[in-house]
Amino acid sequence: MKKSYKTKTKDYILDFLSSHKNKRFSAKEIYDSIIQDNKNINLATIYRNLQALQDEGVLLKHQASDNDYATYQYIENSNCLAHFHFECKKCGKVVHLGAKETNDFLKMIKTKMFFTVEPQNTYITGICNDCKGVFFEI
Repeated sequence: MKKSYKTKTKDYILDFLSSHKNKRFSAKEIYDSIIQDNKNINLATIYRNLQALQDEGVLLKHQASDNDYATYQYIENSNCLAHFHFECKKCGKVVHLGAKETNDFLKMIKTKMFFTVEPQNTYITGICNDCKGVFFEI
């Protein structure tokens, strides 16, 4: 984990993301939120600081194969890198699978399918219980 300088932009980004810990946001969404608070900043600065915060181990970056932009999520500790994430396709909420369940699943995949999964990059999408009743019934 790399250390770097503290800046106002990093503080703005961290304030925003840490107050929305269970969601991921694009750089543009972060930028839009920050400038709504009348903070003078540009999008290129957001991107530079997102990279620095990722290098420091504070953010988790996710690049989905079905879009051309990355999303970022605040992580409180490095344990977030060791388990799977479930993301609701309706509301964007991110739920973390426990370490034991993740390890059991990883062992099964490695043993039976001879495949090593990178949990920090694994998001399983679906619909959360809160959204199921609102949008459709199963």
